[in-house]
Amino acid sequence: MKNFRYITALMTFALCLVARAQTELPVAEAVPGEKATGGDSIVRVLAIGNSFSQDAVEQYLWELAREAGVKMVIGNAYRGGQGFHSHWIDVTEANNTFEYRKVVNGQRSNTPRMALADIITDEPWQFITFQQVSQESGLTSTFEPDLTHLIQYTQSLQTNPNAVYGYHQTWAYSHDSTHGGFANYGNRQEVMYDSICRAVQYATATHPELRFVVPSGTAIQNARTTYLGDNMNRDGYHLDLKMGRYTAACAWLEVITGISPVGFSYRPEGVDFVTAHTCQVAAHEAVAHPYERTVLDREGFPAVNDIVPTGLVKLNFGQDHTPDPAWNDIKPGMRTYTDITDSNMNPTGILVTFTGDFGGANRNGASYTTTKMLMPSEVSQSALWGYAAGKFGSQGPRASATLRLSHLNPELTYELTIFSSRMGSQDFRQTSFVVQGEDTWADAVQSANNSGETATIKDVRPTADGQLTLTVMPGARNSSPNSFYYLNAMTIKAKK
Repeated sequence: MKNFRYITALMTFALCLVARAQTELPVAEAVPGEKATGGDSIVRVLAIGNSFSQDAVEQYLWELAREAGVKMVIGNAYRGGQGFHSHWIDVTEANNTFEYRKVVNGQRSNTPRMALADIITDEPWQFITFQQVSQESGLTSTFEPDLTHLIQYTQSLQTNPNAVYGYHQTWAYSHDSTHGGFANYGNRQEVMYDSICRAVQYATATHPELRFVVPSGTAIQNARTTYLGDNMNRDGYHLDLKMGRYTAACAWLEVITGISPVGFSYRPEGVDFVTAHTCQVAAHEAVAHPYERTVLDREGFPAVNDIVPTGLVKLNFGQDHTPDPAWNDIKPGMRTYTDITDSNMNPTGILVTFTGDFGGANRNGASYTTTKMLMPSEVSQSALWGYAAGKFGSQGPRASATLRLSHLNPELTYELTIFSSRMGSQDFRQTSFVVQGEDTWADAVQSANNSGETATIKDVRPTADGQLTLTVMPGARNSSPNSFYYLNAMTIKAKK
């Protein structure tokens, strides 16, 4: 018992030292403003990781650094789905299965089948980070001895004598993730997040050479407390390609440079100003408190939406852009759309998220319609489509496609009007629409050669947390061999 108390006290003391070291010696003081090895002022960052480091550093970090006035070279030693143990096996067996992802002057390159040694020695890296594979990121029993081996191996090869080592804290999965590794944490997001925080503290306490932590995981957890909700992932575990990756990049920027991203103008295409600012704040608070979630429920929009739209909310689905600003273009290239306005161009705070993919998009809807939706031709012609049977093109069949409308005002009821059309059809292509909220509602449209029929679902009330799920699927009277279904446009009318 005495030894146990001694070890516990020693660990507590070490954790305090690490926390103090991070407070008193920001990573930014180690390099920025000084000349790097090689006689230049470029900040060189290498992540040794997997798809989670890809999500964090490859897309937007260079652009943020440019706005900060920092020249940066970014490297990612990438092995998808791999962690400490398999990385070390790759090194010892000389399998050379790393991909060398690199960003130089904003240009991205990828060299496959590289040895980790060649990546480490390619540049005089100033910052080098390690991370565990996501499903084991909160399991300290999986860290050693491989983390020690990797650190020592990297130290033996580093070409910059002033290299600083750190740890990349990854994120917990979304609450509805189907990743098999989620079972390690009882399929509970908060358990996974807390486990990751403890594991990172363990790693930094047992490895004083890890002098900093990039708290991507806490940044994402912070963002989830905002109106953006649990929409930060694209598949339940990887980050959303836009706001999720941007949030992580903001955290990396501040840790590496010491420059807060809050107020930066750069944001990825499709990320509106309010969302960008919310992501920036989430990252900034994570850097200040890397092991503690900060509730930001008043950031951007209130977490509980109290907006009453002043007009119809109009959604145009497909690849076509409509010049009519009253229509919100919802294209399959992004997972979550945040900048949804009503027909009077006022913000609504509503989010639209693709949760089950369609098969593709076309322009085969009716160009002229007689519905009360008053759609421009660009809206009525463009559509998202899917199919539920047989084989069509390169996409496999999907029984349905789903959208989530979130951050709705839970005090309102809604009326949904939906248009579905595929001209030139020789068979029946009925499409059914099922809406789930506080209750379940359904309607259907005969999409084949349709120019005037709509599905109308009235008096819909969202769940208490402001969500509706729309499922699009072939109807009972769909006779097409592939069971095609379509979604062209939707209007949402809010009622008190």
